[in-house]
Amino acid sequence: MDILKDTKKMEEILIKIRRDLHKIPEIGLELPQTYKYITELLAEKNIPFRSYLNKNGISCDIYGKKPGANIAVRCDMDALSINEETNLPFKSENGNMHACGHDAHMAIAITTMLICNEYKDELPGMVRFIFQPGEEYPGGAKPMIEEGVLSDPQIENIIGLHVGAIFPNIPFGKIGVKNGEIMASMDKFEVTVTGRGGHGSMPEATIDPIPALCDICGAIDRIKSREISPNDRVAISVCHVEAGSTQNIIPTTAYLEGTVRCYSDKVREHIRDRIGEIAEDVAKAYRCQCNYEYSWKYPAVINDLKSTDLIRDCVKDVLKEEPYEIENPSMTGEDMSFYLNEIGGTFFMLSNLEADENGETYINHNSKFMIAESELYKGVAVFLAYIEKYNRHK
Repeated sequence: MDILKDTKKMEEILIKIRRDLHKIPEIGLELPQTYKYITELLAEKNIPFRSYLNKNGISCDIYGKKPGANIAVRCDMDALSINEETNLPFKSENGNMHACGHDAHMAIAITTMLICNEYKDELPGMVRFIFQPGEEYPGGAKPMIEEGVLSDPQIENIIGLHVGAIFPNIPFGKIGVKNGEIMASMDKFEVTVTGRGGHGSMPEATIDPIPALCDICGAIDRIKSREISPNDRVAISVCHVEAGSTQNIIPTTAYLEGTVRCYSDKVREHIRDRIGEIAEDVAKAYRCQCNYEYSWKYPAVINDLKSTDLIRDCVKDVLKEEPYEIENPSMTGEDMSFYLNEIGGTFFMLSNLEADENGETYINHNSKFMIAESELYKGVAVFLAYIEKYNRHK
């Protein structure tokens, strides 16, 4: 197999698959159309598959004729609840959007799978292709693992990639790599403050939850600047605040939710405890009741050195270029972390933002986000090279 040549031969199919999937974005753990599209393609190619999470996750195994290890290629399938504002002829029209590039992740994984299936005689070991829902939220990796996606037979190494501009400094068209910590943990917190509502003209007859919530927001913001070492990478953001319905009614409840990102479980625990203490004490000072919930979501994404070095070699050998070395980890999160907590592997980046007709580019999670399809073949080529090299270097 000539990796680059065979990958380029599949480029038209790769782009078609990406566009087909771009039209049918679905969110969370319920992806019936996406599941149907992928499983029908697998059935057409006579590739057996397994289902997970009530027929919303998929895995399929391609067995090579040569001895080798059991490794996995993982991609995410879900989209975002964003109304697409591009002028693409294949834009989605259902109120959701593949605004993070998961349509491309699926297309890259499927194309890699099709090439592996065609060249089984030359393929070493077994490659499991994992198609996972719910990466954006609430996290599909953990329940997929709990349902056995890494076992029977046991997978020993896993790789994945992310397109777009998760790391904006990576030059266009480059593969970005990093040893160790690359993406942060992700947790969610919620605070509901309850007082006693009433007429806006008579605040003395009410217990107003809004001032309490405002002070809680300010105090949460000061946790990072006053309680966390500057040497610890931390982001604490209140992202959703809701209270009241009109100009002359003091509401009974006020609500906020936000996210915590960091790389230390000890710091996560401190932040979790302090948000709760602050919320309860401030609410009490305002004569309000407080309900606090903190949800541990995704751990940090940590690449192992051996697997990341192998990606470097693949980029040099197949693409004939040096990979871009990412200096600082991102505060974005990814549930690829659950797989990397179980087995060795690495997660790398492909920088491929596409400019619109005005020359503007829009990062992941924007309603005008677009990717350059001309660069997607690089993800397939690197995956294929990794599958070959991993077995050679064992």
